[in-house]
Amino acid sequence: MSERTATALDRWSDPGTRLLWPGVVLVEASLVVAYFAVTTAEPATGRYLVYPFVWINAGLWAVDRTTPAPGSRRHRWLAAGLAAGYFLLVMWIPGQIRLGTVRPDHLGFGLQHLRVAWQAPGWGPVLAYDGVLRLYLVPFEVVGYAALAYLVYATLLDATRGALSGALGLATCVGCTVPVVAPLAGLLGGPATGLATTAYAWSYDIGTILFLLTLGLLYRSHREGRS
Repeated sequence: MSERTATALDRWSDPGTRLLWPGVVLVEASLVVAYFAVTTAEPATGRYLVYPFVWINAGLWAVDRTTPAPGSRRHRWLAAGLAAGYFLLVMWIPGQIRLGTVRPDHLGFGLQHLRVAWQAPGWGPVLAYDGVLRLYLVPFEVVGYAALAYLVYATLLDATRGALSGALGLATCVGCTVPVVAPLAGLLGGPATGLATTAYAWSYDIGTILFLLTLGLLYRSHREGRS
């Protein structure tokens, strides 16, 4: 039995580990029930209440099982910089991060520019900030994209350990490009317009599938890189 398999089995045999995720799901379900019990909001289609926790739980699960390889300080900083750029890019494409309008009343970073919108758990609380930067932060997307960025970081360290540059590692990683390229399909004109319109109605369904696919590709790439 390999050391990696033994470690995974040891972790799963721990009673605390076996109870952790059912407990997390129970808490999440309780938060959703409590939210609709104490507010006048009406529940949306069931799957839209579930998707946020699919992103959050899958992302945290992958991060918990990912151990970045040791590397030189230079490689760690390079991988961290590229992973941070990746995170900003996937947040920029759907508009969660934007440059704000440069006006005298927008130049500060004070709390007067901050707004909080209460939504169903996972969807909210949404943090919106309108200043030098415009932010629209949906919790499950922030957690999900941060998990992807962490896996990108680990994958890039594996790539540099294999004598590849971090940039080459990112460029050749199919999983890294999925959430970057996929949103661009909606910008195409001509015959793609009808497809984009249809896809919009299923955007979170498609987005969740792409997220899980990307997460799986990155996680598998990392595990193979450590084997």
